[in-house]
Amino acid sequence: MGEESRKTHQELWEQYMEVDRRELEQRRSGQLGQALGLALPGESQEELQRKAERGLVELRSGDEVWYKHIDEITRDDRQARIDSENARAAWIQERLRRQPRPQ
Repeated sequence: MGEESRKTHQELWEQYMEVDRRELEQRRSGQLGQALGLALPGESQEELQRKAERGLVELRSGDEVWYKHIDEITRDDRQARIDSENARAAWIQERLRRQPRPQ
């Protein structure tokens, strides 16, 4: 890999981590919980917010889920972060489907 390519990869990694940090801050400040409204049965918005307050982000591989501090995330964690984000997107879609519709 050439020097220019390494620099581009580093810039992309830094941009990715900046997005992750902004998302963590949004969870920390409760913006995600506010956007989703009231908790549904089996959900704990408080637990998600507590993890965010400690700087923890979710990683996932299949059914295995673990948490790491955002400052400890490395490029080797990319796939686990992507899997986690995909699971979160599916969870939000399912949650929206289960929410009672206003009448």
